Amino acid sequence: MIAATVALAYAWFVSQTALIVTGLQFVAPVAIVIGVHLLWCAGQGRLQPGFANRLYGKAAGTALFMAMILLFGAVFAPQPAFANGSEAGQLILMVLFCAGVIAAVMFAVGAAVYVVFKVIGWTIDGIRLVFFKDPNDGDDPPQSRLFDIGSLLVCGTVLFVGSLEGLPKSYAFATQGSATAGQTIDAKSDAVWQAMQTATSPDFTLPAALDLFPQPVAVSVDEGVALGANRVVDFAGREGAGALHLQVMQATDTAVVFEVLSDTTPYAQWIGYRALRYRVVPQGDVTQLSVSLDFERKLAPAWFFDPLMQKASHLAMDVLARDIKTRSERPL
Repeated sequence: MIAATVALAYAWFVSQTALIVTGLQFVAPVAIVIGVHLLWCAGQGRLQPGFANRLYGKAAGTALFMAMILLFGAVFAPQPAFANGSEAGQLILMVLFCAGVIAAVMFAVGAAVYVVFKVIGWTIDGIRLVFFKDPNDGDDPPQSRLFDIGSLLVCGTVLFVGSLEGLPKSYAFATQGSATAGQTIDAKSDAVWQAMQTATSPDFTLPAALDLFPQPVAVSVDEGVALGANRVVDFAGREGAGALHLQVMQATDTAVVFEVLSDTTPYAQWIGYRALRYRVVPQGDVTQLSVSLDFERKLAPAWFFDPLMQKASHLAMDVLARDIKTRSERPL
């Protein structure tokens, strides 16, 4: 409980600064959890040989406990449509959600650290047991505090390097990404273009994974898909509300491109929307539709947030494509 509290307090402090987008927000808390457990064990005189692996196990357990916050937040926090409550309530929900995301990353890092260094420990112990076994050691492989200290130094170095991701601009992975979803529509392209003139709420069940993120709740401006047309989509989520303002910057017989003019949604601190692209290709009595999103990842570490944002963006594009398919195929 102490380790989790200290780690979350640190992460919350970082989230109030410009460092929120760096590895200091999500990777460094793992080092804090390990450090708190190390101090606790030292204070109780429990640093017997082999304590490093025990620390990794305790850190992974703490991270798993913290990751349960994410499940709690997803199940019990109000859904996005009801997020416009009191400021205090929104603050609590925002803290809860941020803590859940931090805990999810911490669990991934903590579990990886535990497994890697456990395997290293087994390997070293195995080598010692085979080549340097002392008959007086019995069945237990030899251990030493030197191995534990070396292991912690290597672990600390890895976490330190990971925490610096995104801090110097020279140490950052590619942030540009895109996601595309497609549908084969049993309708002429004219019907597809007609359906694309308006944005509506889908009349089918959305993927459960999208419930964790802010969702569109209204379209306050909708001028179609002609060149220069504006579309303003209002979003609400556990972290607050805002609007995404798009404008058609390119329009041809087979494609239309909305570019983002402004973004005040809760998404904006995690991911930067760049452009939304629709491509309509007639093929006889059917039409091939693809919907693409160009985005910029704003959070580190890349190994965690790249796949997460890629998958979430793909699910969102699939929802848009299926909605147009449903409305295009609906009898007039």
